[in-house]
Amino acid sequence: MGYGDVVVFDTTCRTNKHGVPFVPFVGLSPHRTPIVLGCGVTTDQSLDSLVWLLRAFKQSNHCRRDGPASVITDDSDAVAGAIKTVFPGSYHRFCSWHVEQGIEEHLRGSSAAQNEFRALMCDDACSPTAFQDRWYGFMAKHRTAANLRWLDAMYDKREMWAAAFVHDKFFLGMVNDQRTECLATALHTGLHEGMWLTELWRHADACTHALRGDVAALDHQAAMSRLALTTEHRRLEERAARLFTPANFYLLREEIKMLGSLDVLVETRGRHAASGEVRYAVGFKERRGVVFDVERSGDDVLKCSCQKMERDGLPCRHIFCVMRHASMSQIPACCALGRMQRRLDAKCERLDSRGDEGPGASGVRPGVAGR
Repeated sequence: MGYGDVVVFDTTCRTNKHGVPFVPFVGLSPHRTPIVLGCGVTTDQSLDSLVWLLRAFKQSNHCRRDGPASVITDDSDAVAGAIKTVFPGSYHRFCSWHVEQGIEEHLRGSSAAQNEFRALMCDDACSPTAFQDRWYGFMAKHRTAANLRWLDAMYDKREMWAAAFVHDKFFLGMVNDQRTECLATALHTGLHEGMWLTELWRHADACTHALRGDVAALDHQAAMSRLALTTEHRRLEERAARLFTPANFYLLREEIKMLGSLDVLVETRGRHAASGEVRYAVGFKERRGVVFDVERSGDDVLKCSCQKMERDGLPCRHIFCVMRHASMSQIPACCALGRMQRRLDAKCERLDSRGDEGPGASGVRPGVAGR
């Protein structure tokens, strides 16, 4: 199973004897832990070098033609240009850790400006239109000669860092989670300025095998485990516990817990009964003004207006509410991505990550290339 639908990479690490960029490409496993997809070294961070590196990564990992579904990177202009060239079909956003570094550097001395900028970055209830209005207000209050150039540049790149533009895109819930975004930390740990490139590759290879072993062990544990059921909605909770990995189940259980406060307020069937299309208005029992629309087709394809499924790859509380209301016997396939599920065949697999496979096995290539 491939985990390269969302790829995280950072071109800013130069901790080695030659001072050249060391670039790990990291994905998220079904257990929400890092998995190495590849590594590369370039002589510099120029657009040409990064285009070459991304093409090498794309070829070695057999990515789809337009690239991964989504990419999270540092905030380099060259990186943005390379992604447009090599991964034109990918959603692209900056790692919030890098944006935070810019906030602290260019808005230092004003906690009010820093907090207001962070609100613009993280408020996923803000629409693009509302963002524009709030930005003009922010600039009127906090623009200075010292920060104007940076603020103008950030505004031009707003679709790659502001929640108003990225919150509905597929990023597996990593939009505002700095800890999860910085997945490459495992490979950066242990590097030092006296390290030769051969030592760097050995380090990357060791980290790759260690992380692969962690995922294999978690696969096995998930396949063998029975999770405790704690909510009053036991049928839905049990189905989720059997299907999803523990890490994803715990996130879903928080959605299931909310079912006690939700209800289907209105059920509307399509004009043609044979089509099986039904629209449900789901809302809070006590707050009738907040309503979400869930559509259900004849093939049990569920889609909610909150877009959590499209954004995080996991079904929302509103979809679970409709499943309960409609007495659906199974979680439909549209709500259970393969990358989120348990691997039941892991019961019989060896957990020794060293095995007989080389470093390029299973599409993982610690040495994508060096230029």
